[in-house]
Amino acid sequence: MSNRSERRQRGAALLVSLVFLLLMSLAAVAGVRSATSQERMVANLQQRNLGFQSAEAGLRWLEQQIRQNALRLPAKRCEQPICVAATGHALSVGWKALPAIAPEQLHNGNVQLWYRIERIGTSTIPRRVAVSSPSTLYRLSVLSLNGNSRTVLEATYAHTRL
Repeated sequence: MSNRSERRQRGAALLVSLVFLLLMSLAAVAGVRSATSQERMVANLQQRNLGFQSAEAGLRWLEQQIRQNALRLPAKRCEQPICVAATGHALSVGWKALPAIAPEQLHNGNVQLWYRIERIGTSTIPRRVAVSSPSTLYRLSVLSLNGNSRTVLEATYAHTRL
């Protein structure tokens, strides 16, 4: 009779061992899935940050080019509906690729940069300009495309000729 109980115990030990092995395998699979998900989130965040930094650098480059009179500013105001807001589509009206003469830091990885300059109107007293200096106001928009990430930054620029 003791021989039968030993066989039953061996079978029970095998069953318990298999259940524990199954639970440990499920825990390992869950851990791998969690790590993969976190890796994707970090990659997306890095892609978004790179796109934002590139767009900001592109905006600063545009401002510098305007101050140096290296870019031609629009002579009249855009009246088309597409000019009301930056839709972010690079192939729509007025978007231009950032030229290759831009600093190397603007072209990190696979980031594509586009810009648009729109004339908004005139102002007699823009901020940080002498009171009686008429200025023309422009909207500077920079679009960065980096993988699935799209960033549009805009700034208002007052161009004053004294």
